[in-house]
Amino acid sequence: MSQTTPQRPTTRALLGTMGLLVFLLIYVLAATALALLVLPTAGRIAEFAYYAVAGLAWVPVAGLIIRWMYLR
Repeated sequence: MSQTTPQRPTTRALLGTMGLLVFLLIYVLAATALALLVLPTAGRIAEFAYYAVAGLAWVPVAGLIIRWMYLR
C-alpha cells in the first residue's frame, strides 16, 4: 500500500477560488439586471435565446480561471 501525503492548498488556488466567486457574483448580478431591462419587451424566442446565452457565457471565463489555478 502506498502512502500519499495530503496536499496543501496553494495560494494560487485560494486566489482563483475567490476570484471565481467574485466573478460569478458580478456576472449573475449583471445578467439579471440586463434581463430586467431587455426581456420585458422581448418575445419568447428572444427570451429563450437570452437565457441560453447568459446561462453558458460564464463557462469559458470560469474555465480560464480554473486552468490558471492549476498551472504549475
